Amino acid sequence: MSETRTGRIGAPSPPPFTPSHHPEWFEGRSEQRLARALDVTQFGVNHLTLEPGSYSALRHWHEQEDEFVFVLQGEVLLLDDNGEHALTSGMYAAFPAGEPNAHHLCNRSAARARLLVIGTRHRGAEMIHYPDDSLVFDGPLMRDEKGDRISP
Repeated sequence: MSETRTGRIGAPSPPPFTPSHHPEWFEGRSEQRLARALDVTQFGVNHLTLEPGSYSALRHWHEQEDEFVFVLQGEVLLLDDNGEHALTSGMYAAFPAGEPNAHHLCNRSAARARLLVIGTRHRGAEMIHYPDDSLVFDGPLMRDEKGDRISP
């Protein structure tokens, strides 16, 4: 990582963990944590790539953390409590904290999709709800002073 007059410049970090529930959904999913590589701790900025057939996450919603997704390239399907919505390059969606609208993205097209995902890193206890997957962790999630997830 190097310093510049305008800030820090860094290389993308290794991808984070993949959920163990529905592992086949995450084949072809890769994520680079861009903000973390530059020591940004109050919000996350991730570059997400979804190959055809892959999903962004299990369908979920956060009590304390906002999420924002911008489609850089390709097409994805947003699946939330209101149905299915096609998002193409240049389109975006937001998921405000505390709104119980479980969501995730799926690439059902024949081409790779690239997205920018931005979200809050709430300090302290956070509950993440997964209404379709009762076997999956449902909080509380804790973050340390750097915004990294820690075990409760």
